[in-house]
Amino acid sequence: MMMLRRFFEISEKSKAHLFDGLKIKDWQDFEKYQGKYPVIWISLKDVKDKTWKVSFENIKSNIIEEFNRHGYLVASSRLTEAQKEYFEAIVSRNGTEHEYTTSLYRLSELLHCHYGIKPIVLIDEYDTPINNAFTQNFYDECIGFLRLLYSNCLKDNIYVERAVLTGIFRVAKESIFSGLNNLKVSTILDDEFAEDFGFTPDEVQQLLSDYNALGYEEEVKRWYNGYLFGAGKIIYNPWSILNFAANSQRELMPYWVNTSSNDIIKELILNSSADVKRDIETLLRGETILKMINEDVVFGNINQSLDAIWNFFLFSGYLKLIKKEFINGDLHGHFAIPNQELMSIFRTSVLHWFVKSETYDRFKVVMENMKKGQLKDFSKYFSDFIKNACSYYDFADQEPEKIYHALVLGMMVHLQSDYRISSNRESGYGRYDIVLHPLKKELPGFVFEFKKFDDEDEENIQQTLDSAFQQMLEKEYANILVQEGCEKIHHIAIAFKGKEVKMRYEY
Repeated sequence: MMMLRRFFEISEKSKAHLFDGLKIKDWQDFEKYQGKYPVIWISLKDVKDKTWKVSFENIKSNIIEEFNRHGYLVASSRLTEAQKEYFEAIVSRNGTEHEYTTSLYRLSELLHCHYGIKPIVLIDEYDTPINNAFTQNFYDECIGFLRLLYSNCLKDNIYVERAVLTGIFRVAKESIFSGLNNLKVSTILDDEFAEDFGFTPDEVQQLLSDYNALGYEEEVKRWYNGYLFGAGKIIYNPWSILNFAANSQRELMPYWVNTSSNDIIKELILNSSADVKRDIETLLRGETILKMINEDVVFGNINQSLDAIWNFFLFSGYLKLIKKEFINGDLHGHFAIPNQELMSIFRTSVLHWFVKSETYDRFKVVMENMKKGQLKDFSKYFSDFIKNACSYYDFADQEPEKIYHALVLGMMVHLQSDYRISSNRESGYGRYDIVLHPLKKELPGFVFEFKKFDDEDEENIQQTLDSAFQQMLEKEYANILVQEGCEKIHHIAIAFKGKEVKMRYEY
């Protein structure tokens, strides 16, 4: 967006030299457009505040900064005194909320009056305030203001030549643009700008060469590659690539996560259903999930649709689309975690989920003891986990699978360097709940079976526990570990009755 501003904007000194050596300099119409338009440039990337009052002041500051950038308008002989008074009211922060909703429209009018040329409007990360408002619970107030700000600026505004907006969600479908019908939208599913959402493999190769970083291609690919845009264009995360190239130590790390709070992904994982947590387990194993693709998702209904959360993750860059297919007339996609950087973000978000319960430090100790076969400690910890964490996570008596998936996710975060973790797979004569497959020969394997107390068929929780344990043995769930050459195997049965939990384990 800054590049577009530098290209189009009228300035006292020519900015044409900034494009020396670039392909656009050879364009036949370069001189016709370069430096020929006034530009309104707003970036809302830093509007991430705790309350609407503070967010509104932050947005005002961005608007005022852009007005001040065009401070020469106050002395323009082509503006009326009333127009100049309006300008002064905005920059002095004395304007009403309504006046700020019309501010971009009015600024475009003032620029047109001064230059006789319609300005170009650039709004970067238009939906960052909406994202933040959703997580901070003032979504409606934020939407109300931005709907008026954007609509006033973009709908039927005769003073604007062109406008460009960037954001996570499909611009035309976000509820604040419901009245606009002249938008040309390009998303990561479209071919037209697929190569422009990041760096192509050839561009990365050239960049690594320019930065004397050849030899890191495979590591860079594993960490920052993996996005598939349009009809299959391979794209690297540009922010992470540039930061890696600029790092003299050549450190491979999650640069993107360090620039983003990722609050919304943490919030969505924290409040998600057992089905969502099960799908996250699948993604953390490096596998794909099949979900409907819906470009109409807006922040306000993320929690109202089963597939909304996955579409948010797709369009915001947390997941990639492997392939598309139509099922019963609806477009579906196979989603996966793109690369090592995003894998670390998902793991960090799961860790956040555990830390909120104030049990994770102990969980790490218990996991280490479990690897040594010290299951008595694990048994006591798990009972405490149910009692202490259940109220926080609102685990209902009829939904023990939420606890089960909490345990699986915690294991996947902490044990992945030592174990491959699988769940709900066939082995022997049935489907086990959890199996920990050791990646090192000296480590033991584990088979878990979870069972909820059934007051119609069982007299007490001990009977439930015995039934779960017997089921593991009779259906030979450990067969998969035996076939893999695992010589030490622990069987663990866990029975639930509300918050009461019993565990039986045997080597």
